[in-house]
Amino acid sequence: MSMNLNKVQSNAVTKTEGAILVFAGAGSGKTRVITHRIAYLINDLRISPEKILAVTFTNKAAKEMKERVETLLDTSIDTSGLTVSTFHSLGFRILKQEVKKIDYPPGFTIYSPYEQNELMKKVMMQQNISSERFSSRMILSAISKLKNNPDLFNSPEFLISNINYATAKRLVGPYEESLKTMGAMDFDDLIVKAVTLLKNDKEVLDKYAGKYQYIMVDEYQDTNSAQFELINLLASHYQNIFVVGDDDQCIYSWRGARVENILNFENNYHDCTVIKLEQNYRSLTEIVDAANTLISNNRVRADKRSFSSIKAHGDEGIKVVEVSNESTEADYVARTISGWLTKGVKPSDIAIIIRANSQSKPFELSLSQYGISYQIIGGSKFFENKEIKDILAYLRVLLNPNDEISLRRIINYPTRGIGNTTIEKLIKTSGSVGIPPAVFLRNLDSYGGIFKPEQLRSLNNFKNMILELSQNMKTLDPVAFSIRLINAIGIENEVRKSSESEAVAKIRIDNIRAFIDAVATDPLKNDQRTAKSFFYEFINAITLIQSGEEKNKANSVIIITAHSAKGLEFERVFLTGYYQGGFPNHMAIEEHNIDEERRLAYVAMTRAKRFLTITIPGSCSFRGNNRDTKNSIFVKEAGLDEEKFTGKPPATDPSRLFDALLKKIREGD
Repeated sequence: MSMNLNKVQSNAVTKTEGAILVFAGAGSGKTRVITHRIAYLINDLRISPEKILAVTFTNKAAKEMKERVETLLDTSIDTSGLTVSTFHSLGFRILKQEVKKIDYPPGFTIYSPYEQNELMKKVMMQQNISSERFSSRMILSAISKLKNNPDLFNSPEFLISNINYATAKRLVGPYEESLKTMGAMDFDDLIVKAVTLLKNDKEVLDKYAGKYQYIMVDEYQDTNSAQFELINLLASHYQNIFVVGDDDQCIYSWRGARVENILNFENNYHDCTVIKLEQNYRSLTEIVDAANTLISNNRVRADKRSFSSIKAHGDEGIKVVEVSNESTEADYVARTISGWLTKGVKPSDIAIIIRANSQSKPFELSLSQYGISYQIIGGSKFFENKEIKDILAYLRVLLNPNDEISLRRIINYPTRGIGNTTIEKLIKTSGSVGIPPAVFLRNLDSYGGIFKPEQLRSLNNFKNMILELSQNMKTLDPVAFSIRLINAIGIENEVRKSSESEAVAKIRIDNIRAFIDAVATDPLKNDQRTAKSFFYEFINAITLIQSGEEKNKANSVIIITAHSAKGLEFERVFLTGYYQGGFPNHMAIEEHNIDEERRLAYVAMTRAKRFLTITIPGSCSFRGNNRDTKNSIFVKEAGLDEEKFTGKPPATDPSRLFDALLKKIREGD
């Protein structure tokens, strides 16, 4: 077959026997190599598709891989027996076929996250574990880590690092028993139970290890302990295992990924062949060289160095821009994009990479201010996150007592013992006397007789909190009031209890705290304004932004986190918030986990094809307080000297925000 591959790629495709480790750098064509290899086995070597297994991490990636393989095969070949799947689908396939061996009913159920959570609540109740003290979702997240990494069961450091883990170790047994009683498994079981079955039943192991003569694994650096073991067992018969990955792009340790799996591959397979795909076909030489220089600072990594033959033209390449603060950073990015768009650059060729979802807000406002359509990948738009909507609903009720929709949202959130029956009675009664529900609440003493004592007690507690916040709103400045509001309603504790994992809880709490920073850095704020006057315009500005958005997002600027950007590429990339505590973020600095942050920065840099602009705000808001910043150590480590720095861009007048937004609405944009 004609493959149109370079010499190293061709070697990876045609080297079919034994253990093969392919280090595939960014933009080196790894997916092309895997798909061509499968096609080579079938077309040229006449290997039956049933003997080939390819494993990746998402259903989308598996579907695309199989479709690409089919375009490379002779049309007469039947590919129905080819297995291209995710790890979970592979485990499910084995367990379903061997259900009699695992003492489960043939029609066993796979529990969704919702069903897992409901079951965990029941288990916690049975085991006398306080649902007020422990979040069922957090416990499930900890159990998932324990199940996928069995060594953690005996790790004192891990178990004492967070009380959730010790509690999870206690509950994992009862939880597993309850699952089995209900004839159900969770997603982790699909891999963990498949591994246990293959280890304990030689007949089953021989069946599947003997079936798959050629095994290929994509993104091998992202495998956890259970996935690593599953692949090793399946490869135990033929030892024809082909893994592709890049240790420099291992950025998911918080999800259980073990970079050691790829770094130690040669130790596990002693006759292993190592192939390095080092030519980057995506990015300019300048971008690849800077990314290489940065990642070379990591202490433990494979010996390799990417290169590119793509030369820059005109103003292409890397630029480092220092700005005064986060607002001017966002304005500079939006203004630059606006200039590009007038020259015919497609919006979808432009990406703004942020370190965390909570950093999207100033860019959303600035892009809207310039009338630029955008979409957020890998997260919600800042003001569409549930926790932010909840805070805004409190503000709306405080500003507008007629807002029944917002009142319904917050009156029992966080939970305060006001059930649906009480809410409906409140709404119905207030309507019958012609008073808005929020006003009715403030005059509750006059109508208290219609409620039961416990209902009245809960309503009074809510009323008193609202009255106090209403008074605070008239006297406190916007930042001080935001902090007061968040503390008064207890939303952070509610998020910790209701989030499905520590990682999700952290993101949501970061969003809540970023709300304070959003207020502190908003152009509408000044030292003379009270919270009440400020938030009236603040909420209207948000509404105008949302109502003025274009419906067609197919050709929009992308706002994306560095984690979500992995696997994607863009002609023009802004890498933002490049200061110490921003990127690398403050948690990584405190925990001395800079190596993974450096890998994340490497991933972010190598998303850019021709233009990479790194922006550094000279100050940032942290929980409402303004702080001066220091340039990220990654700037120096990437070899970006003063020649790459540009002068500070001129500031624009932020007071035109409303004028620009109103113009958009009037023009029907």
